[in-house]
Amino acid sequence: MHTDDLINALARDPVPALPPVRHLIARALAISLPVSVVLFVATIGIRKDLLPALAEGWFGIKLLLVGLVVVAGWQLTGSRAQPGRNLPLLGALAAGLAMLTAVALDLRIEGVAGWSERLIGDNAAKCMMLIPLLSAAPLAGLLHALRDGATVRPGQAGAAAGLLAGALGALLYGLHCTDDSPLFLGVWYLASIGLMMLLGALAGRHLLRW
Repeated sequence: MHTDDLINALARDPVPALPPVRHLIARALAISLPVSVVLFVATIGIRKDLLPALAEGWFGIKLLLVGLVVVAGWQLTGSRAQPGRNLPLLGALAAGLAMLTAVALDLRIEGVAGWSERLIGDNAAKCMMLIPLLSAAPLAGLLHALRDGATVRPGQAGAAAGLLAGALGALLYGLHCTDDSPLFLGVWYLASIGLMMLLGALAGRHLLRW
């Protein structure tokens, strides 16, 4: 067979198309997130005063704020998985603005007195340990999914995956944690999510390179 005939034959051979990257990401989370849920239920579980806490306000606001971080992480992960995509900062800006607003409301409603107790809380060490633990399976799944993408910024893609995984782990942990102050959330939850972003960036540089 001549070279031209070989090239033409290869061109006619259909190549199976991969699903869109966001579908790969969603599928990865559908597989990995239940692992975190099972781990959550088997170890710490939902707080006993769930319904009264929802009625008080701060608990629901905490879950809403972490949910905004999840949305921002989803947007950033999808955009970093493919070349030529603009960086969607609206979700991240909305989450940051909502966080600052909640902290200001906390200081105004609860008062400046006692802010250090609300900041430290009762579960800082558990927060820093359990959020990364609950985020591990989603991060592994997301990194595996991103390997089928075409990212040209592996570090950024890994960091975005860490943000999404960390926010999902924080959302699960938030159902257990009794520290509902935005001050606590803004320090310890975000520090734990930041740790997952760092781990994701380091892993992405090695696993997502072409």
